[in-house]
Amino acid sequence: MDPPSTSAIRVSPRSSQIVDARKTTEFSTTSYIVYDIRAGTLAAKRRYSEFEALRTALVALHPTLIVPPIPPKQPLLDYALKQGRVKNDPLIIAHRRRTLERFLQRVDTTPGLHDDPVFRRFLDARFSWHEIQSTPPLSQLPKSNLAAPPADPANPNVPASYAALPVPRTVKQLRAPNARFRDSEEFTRRFGVHMETVLERSNRKLTRRWQDLAADYAELGAVLNALSLDAGGAAAGLERTGQAADATYMAANDMLAQWTAEITEPIHEYTQYADILQQIIRWRHLKHQQLETVQELLSTKRMELAELERVEAEASRLSQALEQGGRGLVAPPPRSSVYAAAAEDGDESRGSIEATLPAVPQHTPRKGLIDSLRHSIQHAMDVDPAKTRQSNISRLREEVILLDDAMRRGSEDLQYVTDEIQASLNRFQRSKVYDMRAILIAYARIHRDYCVKSRDAWAQAGKTLAAIDSQAWGGMPDAALPPRANAGR
Repeated sequence: MDPPSTSAIRVSPRSSQIVDARKTTEFSTTSYIVYDIRAGTLAAKRRYSEFEALRTALVALHPTLIVPPIPPKQPLLDYALKQGRVKNDPLIIAHRRRTLERFLQRVDTTPGLHDDPVFRRFLDARFSWHEIQSTPPLSQLPKSNLAAPPADPANPNVPASYAALPVPRTVKQLRAPNARFRDSEEFTRRFGVHMETVLERSNRKLTRRWQDLAADYAELGAVLNALSLDAGGAAAGLERTGQAADATYMAANDMLAQWTAEITEPIHEYTQYADILQQIIRWRHLKHQQLETVQELLSTKRMELAELERVEAEASRLSQALEQGGRGLVAPPPRSSVYAAAAEDGDESRGSIEATLPAVPQHTPRKGLIDSLRHSIQHAMDVDPAKTRQSNISRLREEVILLDDAMRRGSEDLQYVTDEIQASLNRFQRSKVYDMRAILIAYARIHRDYCVKSRDAWAQAGKTLAAIDSQAWGGMPDAALPPRANAGR
């Protein structure tokens, strides 16, 4: 019977496979490991750094999708201590081959990723990774996908309002957080802690004990085989028992090899998934934070525009009144009689003269030394306040229009991001249940196979021992322990 697949994921008919991993010096002065990929009629040779770049590109192109993890790089300390042995270690190469194959298969079964042009070119040997990076869509990606449509960050024809979007650098508390995603963030945090500190740690302890048990069986087999050389008639029984111990040792090693591929590696991948989920939820948080920042900016700009328009209206009214000789600065109240009209005419004449006098500036509380210096410098340099004011009004109107459009698009994008990320989380939950079930089934099957091999080996040893004449044991030392001195007390 063929060995079961080392992947705990559902494989599509066109799923990618890594058929070989070998050392090469092609296009390089130093050797490196290249992985041969087969995906239907497509084939390609890629190195680990290109897998890493592919995943980074998929994350940038699809910020709302859960891009599967790849095996982490080896620590720099390992490279410093072991140097060339690390990259040529057959265990590391086999581990990367399996995990990179799972990465390709997961991408190939994820809606929205399997038809991505970057991924399809990655599987095609006609395209080098340098060509893939220097052509659309990767060549059209902005510096941050927060300043682009989340459905298509590489779209070169995005509205100008996206350029007005502020890109948050740090996470801040939201004024109106989404309660559902706040719960998802807390659940993801607990999931990551459980995977790393409970499940993965318990798995390491268990495999370590099996390794110790395998070493004990290897030592037992060596001792029994050595004793069989001078055991006379019991030599066959001791030799068969030593062989049973050796068989148990080899069965344990086989079990541990399968354990690593089908249990340890998938569990570690789900520990990585916990970090990936936190990054996606954090990205949505930044998108929400971006929208709230735009709303604040728009409110501030509208207030500034309203104030400038009020000042401009006052200045226009004052200028028009001055051109009319002071009339119209203050609207006259209705006259009730001829005598009142005569008195008001005198007041109007005095009022018009007073209105032409410069206004006494109103003293307001100081905002600080820096604001005072700034206003003084602006007034000293501003030779045409009216023109500057009109220019500022035009600029603010354009900014308000741009920010208003950015807020509308940001609100639509946030709703799109929320829906898509929630759909991705739902798919991940279903996949997690399927994979955990596959891990547990693999655990039961691997342990069963180990027990069957050990049982058969010890059954053969028992038959051999039963066939030995009891007299053959006469020359053997008594294995019974002497009675303890205080046994009768």
